[in-house]
Amino acid sequence: MRILHTSDWHLGRLFHQISLVDEQRCAIEQVLDYIKNYQPDVVIIAGDIYDRSVPPASAISLFDDFVDTCLSQLGVPIIAISGNHDGAERLGFASRQLATSGMYLVTTLEQMTQPIVLDDEHGPVDFWAVPFHDPAQVTDFTGEPQRDYNHAHETLVNALKKANDRRSVLVSHCYLDGANESDSERPLSMGGADRVDWQLFSDFDYTALGHLHQPQYKGRENIRYSGSLLKYSFSEQHQRKSLTLVDMDADGNCSIQLLPIQPRNDLRVLKGTLEEILSKAKEDARSNDYVQVILTDDEALLNPMARVREHYPNVMELKKERFQVRQGEQLAAAGEQLKRSELDIFEDFFSQVHHQQLNDEQRQQLEAVLAQIADQERQS
Repeated sequence: MRILHTSDWHLGRLFHQISLVDEQRCAIEQVLDYIKNYQPDVVIIAGDIYDRSVPPASAISLFDDFVDTCLSQLGVPIIAISGNHDGAERLGFASRQLATSGMYLVTTLEQMTQPIVLDDEHGPVDFWAVPFHDPAQVTDFTGEPQRDYNHAHETLVNALKKANDRRSVLVSHCYLDGANESDSERPLSMGGADRVDWQLFSDFDYTALGHLHQPQYKGRENIRYSGSLLKYSFSEQHQRKSLTLVDMDADGNCSIQLLPIQPRNDLRVLKGTLEEILSKAKEDARSNDYVQVILTDDEALLNPMARVREHYPNVMELKKERFQVRQGEQLAAAGEQLKRSELDIFEDFFSQVHHQQLNDEQRQQLEAVLAQIADQERQS
């Protein structure tokens, strides 16, 4: 059984208010080329097909074109589940009718209870598709209280009537404990309650995961995230996006190959002084990439964004390194600021505006005014 595993397309996503539909179309064309060249028996999309529950028309049209080409022209079935970004009810519209054409959309826990069975030359393979769910939904479905995401996932996996003599694949959209995350992923819960133990999937021959955007595996190589279709935050600048091609033999053993996705315009972080960045830009063949610029200059700069945009039209963000304080230092600095009096703060303001310090007479007058204001506040 040859499986092409992908996830987290996030069709319709905006990046700094810029539509990525053209970038996504380019990536999906590569997906279709891989399907033509490698001829998988099935394509798995492990959730987050769309970026929001009510996607724009352009995103729906793009996915419709993919489904039509994959099913009608290439004859390859699709198994897809809803992710935390998808509107499950909308995505699942007409799913029972679509299944007769080879489009298996699983968006409810009721659908999850029966496997999708596909055959190859070695016999049947059971595909168990578990759509994204939170503990409250599992509680409603089972009638049993669920403590957290791990407990909820364990409850569902244990409920699957897995046949021991058949090869099996699990499809899920969740956050494995200890896996690598990116800034572009929406948290499922606070305080680590959204984490799921990878050992829940040990009994399956392959587990196709979605939600985390970096291609990776956890625990075992056959328990893996395909990663997102594109880079969706600057924290992903060094990630290599790909599809996961899985060849499963008669005994359920899997050989895995990553098929790279080349972005139409990449996403990069440029760091240096303004003059260094502008000098290198003259030789940069990828000037249309989406870039974040971090300037290391100490002095004030005149219109740095406009100057960078002359060379990089898709510059999304410009920062100065001296303002990039580590979180711990930032909190400590904020704590020190809270200890400062109104007089201290006004003295800083005065010196920055007039480039000189308050003299003794001015300080006394200010202290008197502040004391008067404080007295009025106590009486009100």
